[in-house]
Amino acid sequence: MTTKRITFKYLIRQLHLILGLASGLVVIVVGITGSLYVFEQEGRELFQHDFYHVHHVGNSRLPFSQLADTVKKYYPKEKITSIRFKEDKDAAIIFYSKKDKAISIDPYSAKIIAINNLDHDFFEIDQDLHKHLLLGNVGSVIIKCNVLIFFVMCISGLVLWWPKQRRFFKKAVIINFRTKNRKLLNWELHSVLGFYALIVLLIISMTGIFFVYDSAKSTVAFLTGQSVPKKEKKVKSKKPAGDKHYSLDAAYNYLASSNPGARETIITPPADSLSPIRVLMRYPSAIVRQQNSAYFNQYTGKVLKKDLYENYTAYDKVAQSNRNIHIGNFGLGIGGKVIWFLSGLVAASLPITGFMVWLGKQRKKKHVVSPL
Repeated sequence: MTTKRITFKYLIRQLHLILGLASGLVVIVVGITGSLYVFEQEGRELFQHDFYHVHHVGNSRLPFSQLADTVKKYYPKEKITSIRFKEDKDAAIIFYSKKDKAISIDPYSAKIIAINNLDHDFFEIDQDLHKHLLLGNVGSVIIKCNVLIFFVMCISGLVLWWPKQRRFFKKAVIINFRTKNRKLLNWELHSVLGFYALIVLLIISMTGIFFVYDSAKSTVAFLTGQSVPKKEKKVKSKKPAGDKHYSLDAAYNYLASSNPGARETIITPPADSLSPIRVLMRYPSAIVRQQNSAYFNQYTGKVLKKDLYENYTAYDKVAQSNRNIHIGNFGLGIGGKVIWFLSGLVAASLPITGFMVWLGKQRKKKHVVSPL
């Protein structure tokens, strides 16, 4: 009876196998949903164009207060949590409610264009699947574990792929689609495609780790020579005597005039009598997401706090670029998104081809007759 020699590569193979079998289904779901979400902006423009745009552009937009009154008139039970719009002349103004409704309104006529139930929105469902598996907090924990497992899978996969000798490298990067050996083709689809997508998948997994692990944020802060920004106390509006209120339009105009050139704006109305008005503006950028935000006393209009991208620290720049890098939305344009999209599909295929490799070996073991 021979004893199988336990080598480093054997241990890595066992680790790769166990983690792959444990996380395979989650990787498939996350890979497919992530690939689809890469083209979220383009998808909304293509399939939901009329929701986000108006057909006739007027001379000037109506006040937000008038648009809000229209929303309250037709949807009195909806509590508005935010107002979002692109800084394009034909852009509709979108009011988001606490009940997961998005109400599109024409800013020139104050007519309701459409209402979208976000619980049934394709990209919202896709994002929820990607982040929470539609399982709420339980799904978040599963994803948190899975993103670390996937990173380990990428590293262990590279170790297993690495040829023993230099002369085997060429064969290790080619898929022979002409072969009649299905097992060999399946193995090559698993190992070769995994190798080609490896760099992108490592980037995706590392940015995913930054999203969900505070220790990753602390590591980046240490490497940049800074500390992780502490959660600041929420700024509050102090109510003076009288019943005067600062308008959303005044808050928007203040930030727009002092920091022009935004491509998208998000306005958060006060949630209660103490909350401030928040205006956030995003500007054209490549990798680091550039955005300015200001908080206003809802009664007096006093600026309570400002967060400006010109004051970003090195850590802030990493944090503000993380999402764009994660979804391939940076300097490479549509080409980068295509690469990220295909890499996500490869990630989703790896558990399938990997399972087929494992299944083939199990069947082979069953057909081996042990010697007497």
